[in-house]
Amino acid sequence: MNDDDGLRLGRYIEQAAERGETRLPSEPRLSEALNISRGRLRTLLQRLEDQGRIWRHVGKGTFIGNRPALLDDQEWAAAISIGDIVDARILLEPQLAAQAAMHATPADIAVMRKSLADMASAGGYSEWKRQDEAMHRAIAQATHNALLLMLYESLRAQAQLGLDARIERVFGQAGAPRSAVAVEHQAIVDAIAAHDPLLAEQSMRSHLQSVRTRMFAPR
Repeated sequence: MNDDDGLRLGRYIEQAAERGETRLPSEPRLSEALNISRGRLRTLLQRLEDQGRIWRHVGKGTFIGNRPALLDDQEWAAAISIGDIVDARILLEPQLAAQAAMHATPADIAVMRKSLADMASAGGYSEWKRQDEAMHRAIAQATHNALLLMLYESLRAQAQLGLDARIERVFGQAGAPRSAVAVEHQAIVDAIAAHDPLLAEQSMRSHLQSVRTRMFAPR
C-alpha cells in the first residue's frame, strides 16, 4: 500500500477543517480529487473513522471530527443514569436561572408566577408536575437564548426517559415534599424578578440539590 495516499487524504481533511468545512465530498469526487482508487479510499476512510478523525452517517455523508452523541443514539442514551441527569441539571439550570435574572421581561416573570399559583392549587400530582415543568421551561425561555433553550430541551428529553418516574415516587406520595419545593420555587422566581443573577443561580442550585437529596434518600 502507498502511504502517500493516507498522507494526502489526511492533509486534505486538515485543510478542509481549517476552512471551516465539516463534511467531505462524496467518495467519487474525493477519489477523483486525490487520485486514489475508490477501494483504497474506502480503506483509508475506515481507518480514519476508527481513529475518530471522521464519522459517517448513512445517507448523509462523511463528516470531519468525532461522531457527536445524539439523543436518538440508543446505545449512548442507555448509558445515561438518573444520577447523570440530575447532575447535568444541577450544572445547567442554575446558569439558566442567572441568565433569566438578567434578561427576563415582565411577561416572562408573569408566566413563572402563574405556574407557581397553578402548582399551589393543583389537585393531583399530574397537574402539579405539569406546572413544575412549565415553570422550569419558562426560566429557560426567559434567557432569550435559543441555544440555551435547546440545551434545556435536550436535557428535558432525557429526563422523561426515567427521571420522571422516580420523581413521581418521591413527590407524588405526600403533600409535605411538594410544600418544601414550593418554597424553593418561590425563592427562585423572586430572585429572577429582582434581577439578581447570583441569588437566582444559588436558589436554583439549592433547589435541585435538595430534590436530589430527597430522591436518593433511603426510604
